[in-house]
Amino acid sequence: MGTRIDGLKLTKVVDGDTIKVEIEGQQESLRLTCLDTEESHAGGNKPVTNAGREASRRAKEYFNCDEEGLPRGNVRVDIEFDTFDPEHICLDRHRGNYGRLLCYVHKDRENYNVKTVREGWSPYFVKYGRSRLYHEELLTAEAEAQSTARMIWDPQTN
Repeated sequence: MGTRIDGLKLTKVVDGDTIKVEIEGQQESLRLTCLDTEESHAGGNKPVTNAGREASRRAKEYFNCDEEGLPRGNVRVDIEFDTFDPEHICLDRHRGNYGRLLCYVHKDRENYNVKTVREGWSPYFVKYGRSRLYHEELLTAEAEAQSTARMIWDPQTN
């Protein structure tokens, strides 16, 4: 288990691989480690796809949010960094593009990142490095999704 911060208030689900939480009274954007769901919002350099829209919808459903991504009630999540650095170092240095925190998110003791790969919404995204904590689980999850042609692995999805 890496460095964790438990019981954070979810403030918004942006899409399938980005959420926002409240940490120490501040809203923080999280880029979920090892995930890269397809796009659901226009404006970037990648096209919006059916799989991207569906991954976003599913994330909002999973985290009990409305269509705008706002939580229905008090939704709490735990975050985990892919390191054993102290919490203050994680909050300062473990950030990606656009200043987002890079981490895993857990809800009800379930690792959302692994679940997302297993269900075929994202590949095991290693562009910025393999998972130190969940490499084997993510490899197995991706192989399972590919072998059963789930979501992004199904040519009919897009």
